[in-house]
Amino acid sequence: MIVSDEVWAILAPSTEPYEDISRDDLESGLSSGQFVMFKSERSVAITCSYGSALRVGLAGGDLDELLDMEKTICSYARENGFTSVEIIGRPGWERVLQGYNRIAVLLKKELRNGLH
Repeated sequence: MIVSDEVWAILAPSTEPYEDISRDDLESGLSSGQFVMFKSERSVAITCSYGSALRVGLAGGDLDELLDMEKTICSYARENGFTSVEIIGRPGWERVLQGYNRIAVLLKKELRNGLH
C-alpha cells in the first residue's frame, strides 16, 4: 500500500468537498506513475503532469512545511522539463504563495532558471 493511513489522514480533508478522489484513486495514480507524492513529516502534496505544467491537485498538513515543499516541487518540476507549477486549491493559498497569479481557483507559477 502506497497510501498509508497517516498519509490518507492528512489528505482526506482536502478531498472534501472540492475534490472527488478516493483513496483507491490515489493508490492507482501513484502506482501507475500518473501521480507523484511529496511528503514531509506532517504534510503531503500530490502532483500530476498537465501539459507542460506540474499540477498540485491535493495537499494537506502543516502550512510552513507545505510552503517549504512548494520549493521542492518547483525544483522537481524544473528538473523534469515542466515550464510551470499549478496549484488547484482554496483561494486562501494565493495569500501565502508568492509569484502565482489567480486563474479562477487555479494558481499558476512560471518557472525560471534558478528561481522558485
